Amino acid sequence: MNKRGKSWHLIVTALLIVVFSFTALFGVSYTYGDTKNVYIKGAEDIRFGIDIRGGVDVTFMPADGVEATDDQMTAAKTVIEDRLVGLGITDYEDYVDYNKDRIIVRFPWKTGETDFNPQTAIDEIGTTAEMVFRKGSTADGEEILSGDDVTSATAGYNQENGYVVQLQFSADGAKKFAEATTELAAQSNGTISIWLDGENISTATVKTAITDGNAVIEGSFTQDQVTALANQINSGSLPFALSAESFSTISPTLGAKSLDVMVLAGIIAFAFVALLMIVRYRLPGTIAVISLFGQVVATLAFVSGYFTVFNGSTLTLPGIAGIILGIGMGVDANVITAERIKEELGNGKTLDGAIASGFKMGLTPIIDGNVTIVIVAALLMGAFGPTDGFWGKVFNPIFFMFGPSTAGSIYSFGFTLLTSVLLNFVFGVFATRIMIRGASRCKVFRNPVLYGGSKDGKKTYKCPNINFVGNRKKFYTFSGVLVAVVLVFSFVFGVTMDIEFKGGAMVTVGYQGDVDLNNVKQTVAAELGQSNLTVQTGTDVSGAQTLTINLPGSETLSTEQLDSMIETLNTTYPDNQFVQQEVSNVNPTIGNEFLAKSVVAVVAACVLILLYVAVRFRRIGGWSAGAMAIVALLHDMFVVYGVFVLLRIPLNGNFIAAMLTILGYSINDTVVIYDRIRENTGLYGKKMSLPELVNLSINQSFGRSMMTSITTCIALAIVCVVSIIFKLDSIFTFAVPLLFGMVSGVYSTMCIATQLWVSYKTRKAAPAPKKA
Repeated sequence: MNKRGKSWHLIVTALLIVVFSFTALFGVSYTYGDTKNVYIKGAEDIRFGIDIRGGVDVTFMPADGVEATDDQMTAAKTVIEDRLVGLGITDYEDYVDYNKDRIIVRFPWKTGETDFNPQTAIDEIGTTAEMVFRKGSTADGEEILSGDDVTSATAGYNQENGYVVQLQFSADGAKKFAEATTELAAQSNGTISIWLDGENISTATVKTAITDGNAVIEGSFTQDQVTALANQINSGSLPFALSAESFSTISPTLGAKSLDVMVLAGIIAFAFVALLMIVRYRLPGTIAVISLFGQVVATLAFVSGYFTVFNGSTLTLPGIAGIILGIGMGVDANVITAERIKEELGNGKTLDGAIASGFKMGLTPIIDGNVTIVIVAALLMGAFGPTDGFWGKVFNPIFFMFGPSTAGSIYSFGFTLLTSVLLNFVFGVFATRIMIRGASRCKVFRNPVLYGGSKDGKKTYKCPNINFVGNRKKFYTFSGVLVAVVLVFSFVFGVTMDIEFKGGAMVTVGYQGDVDLNNVKQTVAAELGQSNLTVQTGTDVSGAQTLTINLPGSETLSTEQLDSMIETLNTTYPDNQFVQQEVSNVNPTIGNEFLAKSVVAVVAACVLILLYVAVRFRRIGGWSAGAMAIVALLHDMFVVYGVFVLLRIPLNGNFIAAMLTILGYSINDTVVIYDRIRENTGLYGKKMSLPELVNLSINQSFGRSMMTSITTCIALAIVCVVSIIFKLDSIFTFAVPLLFGMVSGVYSTMCIATQLWVSYKTRKAAPAPKKA
């Protein structure tokens, strides 16, 4: 069986991928009694974003126009962190924008939460919690001590007073309290009142002096209230009052169902891509599927924290979409290699010669093509991730003026996309090549037919002969008309901005039974004092009925208004049982800054891609090649923009993520063709005219371009179908424009970018007309 040795490489590499995949998916742990010791993290240890498990995303600012110092902002962040830990929430995210005095906090609902009230959640971490003990029962009474004199606060219960908060004072606090109670006990009606943020929460008559350094806060409290109060006292008071300028929430039920749906979409996409690869490329395709599976699992391993030297990441729905997109794009390296092997076999080379040549000639376009996607994914992470992260620091010279205006969903998409691309070098290049070499050393796998060649070794390769260059004027005309149509539609119908960009408020509530839409609209309008709001019915991912309420313009809601609105709806229509599902409330200033940052990210991506192409392809006129590639990218971005306009999808963060993804994907195709032009320039030199050489290069790359586009579009199409069936609007508004952008990308690569470059080079080389 082992004809030339090293055939064991195939089996060993495949087994290593299987073993790694098993441990990465299921982890390695040991349970003894109620204690579970995790040695290797698995998929169940992945930390999901609030769009999956539910939670709150809030941006705090100092209230009443307070000019906070950097030390005060840091102190406020520390207090918020202590309060979250006190609530049992340890997997939170928080960032401070010192330039604009903002604290961005993202956290899941606490364990045991049932009402998912954003006001309660925000108040628990954002209340100032400045506690003061005063003589008497009025707010102007003499101060005895403050919350700083309390060393610990514990929630408790006694039969006489119900739920209470038990306090223990410091030595100095105990002395102050003893002196005050001694004085007040001697009076007939001496009282002590306790004030929290200027509100009286308890007043008690002092009957005897209290000298043991302990006290009890009594009142009509519930268990949750005393727990929250004790937590706020223990974490200390904030240095200033906080105002929730923007916030969004989602219920965990809605997110959990969305996760199940996206996992299903990923499995179906993998199955379709795997089948296509096996049918098209036979043995190399089968090996590519093994590598692709390892790549997908390794991406999940990086997210979960499987590799202890790297911090894990939060996985969101767009992050899962990035993994599914990576399934389609991840086969690119395998497609390039397999196509090159088929071509070399078709040109009459031996199996060993074809494999060696395919590996050698296919490596450069793989590297060049993936670098552009790395640039885009890194920009997504640098622009919309934490500023103290690696990519945040790298791109700080570009985004320094914006601060940490994070968008966890976009960052997660960038993380999974970047991880997939980098892992493609490990699995799609390194592991695949080892396994193909190992297979070629096995006698049973020596048949060239298994690699796409003929059994007798005859020349069977026929390069397509499509006259792309000769038809370039037709392509120019078609693209020009397409761009004109998009512009006309955008002027006629206008462009809708999502509240993520312009600010505003949108509330989605679930309900039961039938509702009168006009009556509900009038009730909400009267409650909020807004006459031009819109109310729409729909269904969520689980099929439950929903109402979506949009405030006019950039009007926003306070948490008090939101609570009051839900309460009024349930009071007015008790049979409908309105339940808050999702809230998005964005301050207009923050929305405008997010839009500006997004535009800068797109421009920065274009500039970096232009620089890379100019330097990498300087032998064939890098600057002109890069400039024409950017023109083609603008064409693709117009297509994505047109889909948003025609489908009336509001421009939001998904729009920017789709734009940047298309930049990386489309330029990937263009770079691969430029690589082939550079290779053919060395082979044919002046034996061919430039139009002939470019046309040959496009035709030689045609199979690879089409195959990569088909696999990517299959993955995206499945996501689109699933998002439509299960009403995942946030995924639909990302996947559908991206799907059209992918189609436009392969078209612009073969029909626009290279044609423009040929037109420019031939026009430049044409001799100037002689003067009469």
